[in-house]
Amino acid sequence: MEKRKDYFDKHASKWDEHLRYDEKMLRLREIVGFFELSKGYSVLDVGTGTGVLLPFIKDAIGPEGSLFAIDFSFRMIEQARNRPGINPEILINASVEAIPFHSNRFERVTCFSAFPHFPNKTKALSEMVRVLKKGGKIFIAHLHSIEEINQLHREIGGAVGNDFLPSKEELHKLLIESGLCEISLLNEPGRFIAQGRKL
Repeated sequence: MEKRKDYFDKHASKWDEHLRYDEKMLRLREIVGFFELSKGYSVLDVGTGTGVLLPFIKDAIGPEGSLFAIDFSFRMIEQARNRPGINPEILINASVEAIPFHSNRFERVTCFSAFPHFPNKTKALSEMVRVLKKGGKIFIAHLHSIEEINQLHREIGGAVGNDFLPSKEELHKLLIESGLCEISLLNEPGRFIAQGRKL
């Protein structure tokens, strides 16, 4: 866990440089479009990293909405706090395995480009579901397919070399076991989105 945290702390300041600005904005907006957000929704973004999705989520839920974000890397949270238009107070240095919110708090829990890095995926999902309101939805999203993500992490090696996104079958099982229903998974080149609704 500490090696993984050190990895993200070390790379936080340059994390957003791997995509061209215009392309990144377009693709991130597209991803958030899948989250079925409405004005006034309460949203928690887990494993937020540098907070790249937060401006798009904030725009979708409006000023009447409620947005919070957590990440276990303090340096990543520091970078997110520098993001224009984002209130630093919504950013919390915390683990997804111990989310610091009451149960049944959010309409949406989003997880972008982070799920492979959770060492205990069962515990992470359990916590994500716990803070979700009844009828609320969880979204796990990436700008790559399962195969692309896992190959990328193998190539990077080191602290994230074994951080893999489960297969569609394995993830479907994890989502069901965590208490979600209406599961759907989209896995194609350049995009992965999994979702489920809390019973």
